[in-house]
Amino acid sequence: MHAMARSGHAGLKHGLSVLIAAAVALLLGTMILGSYGGDWRPSHFDEWRSVALAQRALDSGSLSPELPAGSPNGLARDINDRNRSLGFAALVSVWLAWAPEPIAAFKTLALLFLLLYGTGLYWLCRSLGTGPGAALLAVLTLAGLPTDTMLLGPALAVPSSLSLGLLCLALIAHTRLSVAKPGASLALLGLLGASSVALALIYPLSLFVFGGLVLADTMSRPKILRTRYFRSLATLGLAGVGLFLVRELGSDHVDRIAHLGELFFLERRWHLVGSIVYPLGYLIAPPVLGLAAVGACLALAQPGLRWVAAFFWGTLIAIGGYHFFARGLVVPYQRLGLYLGLATAVCTGLATQQLFNLLKQRPLPQWVSYGLTAALGLAIVGWPRPGPPFERTTRLDRPAPAIEQVAARIAAEYSAPSTLWSAPRHAFYLEALTGLRVSPNSIDSLLTGHPPPPLNCDDGWTLVVGPCSCPNYSLAFIQQGIPVFARRSPLPRGPATP
Repeated sequence: MHAMARSGHAGLKHGLSVLIAAAVALLLGTMILGSYGGDWRPSHFDEWRSVALAQRALDSGSLSPELPAGSPNGLARDINDRNRSLGFAALVSVWLAWAPEPIAAFKTLALLFLLLYGTGLYWLCRSLGTGPGAALLAVLTLAGLPTDTMLLGPALAVPSSLSLGLLCLALIAHTRLSVAKPGASLALLGLLGASSVALALIYPLSLFVFGGLVLADTMSRPKILRTRYFRSLATLGLAGVGLFLVRELGSDHVDRIAHLGELFFLERRWHLVGSIVYPLGYLIAPPVLGLAAVGACLALAQPGLRWVAAFFWGTLIAIGGYHFFARGLVVPYQRLGLYLGLATAVCTGLATQQLFNLLKQRPLPQWVSYGLTAALGLAIVGWPRPGPPFERTTRLDRPAPAIEQVAARIAAEYSAPSTLWSAPRHAFYLEALTGLRVSPNSIDSLLTGHPPPPLNCDDGWTLVVGPCSCPNYSLAFIQQGIPVFARRSPLPRGPATP
């Protein structure tokens, strides 16, 4: 009888745990992606560019680095960055090939990345010694993370969003490998290697961060050469950093050595972004930041958790460097918010667990702990988020319905190697929606603000979308009031090479 009662109690507890986990996942998805309503198309320049690159890979049957030909300004840097994330383009190409509505449901990828992030964070906190309640509260902190065009963020299906979940898996493998029995080491080494390779192919910056965290953890241990931590460091930390630097040396920057220096000491004006410094209250809700600071201080007292403290305080110091000295270290300012969010979540879990431990030392009813957990959860997700401090970072990149209809007709009637010319804003939508190549100068102008050169009638574009007075083009069709012109005959110089 008692055994049946215990079994029933365990089953009820398991069911309740599943229900709570589902509720947390639903709350995360709603708070992060709810503002998009039912429109789950790509909403950011990077998302559309990933779709375009993935579509070209499907059409050509191969995924190869893109050359920034004809693009003297911002697109050259943008393409070099994107070529380091070809693994992500391969993932998007699978999505385009298999999803029933790949463009209309593109934000599903962002939701999947968010769920991976939340799941990885939960098990990372558990591997660091927190209980289920504290780990779930840590996951809830992700619900308040902002998303905009400069910080990126969890509402976007971009490489950095996927990398955070992978980073959690890599950290889990490292922390558990350090204390694992010999039989379990092979599986953990496999997870460590797989997550490292995935980071290298999808978002090398997170691999670099991971190597730094592993190094910090290893160096904080006594007798590091006689512990299993050194094995993890040798497997991932040094190899990961080395792989990242090799990839950089193989890039096509003009001054490669100078670029390696820029990786470590970055000016505030990174990429094409002006001097944008976000207030901490926008990056992390103040109550969560305060609770995380307590957790980071507690972590300093435990050798096994000092890397967590280094992660939290190091990110804050780097942000302070941008605020006060206009210089950064390793991680660009516009990406610091991503890593601060992860460090804050882990430290919040540690602080909450310590609070629960203190409560257990007092003769209080169990409902008090449950009530405190619920109150903390409500405080975390209910804290009013301030409005974005920079209006120009909140834009939505979405094509007008007319452009979508034009793109649908072009895609039905033309295929690669056809090319098209259009105004800049229309061009990068049309590239993603049709798979055809567009003028790199058009995309470049979106990044830099430089006006693109006017249409040259002799450049040999297959199609021209919009007004066209060139004598060697004739009207192909008009869709929703937008004219599309087609080249009448090949030109001696051949088609344009974007």
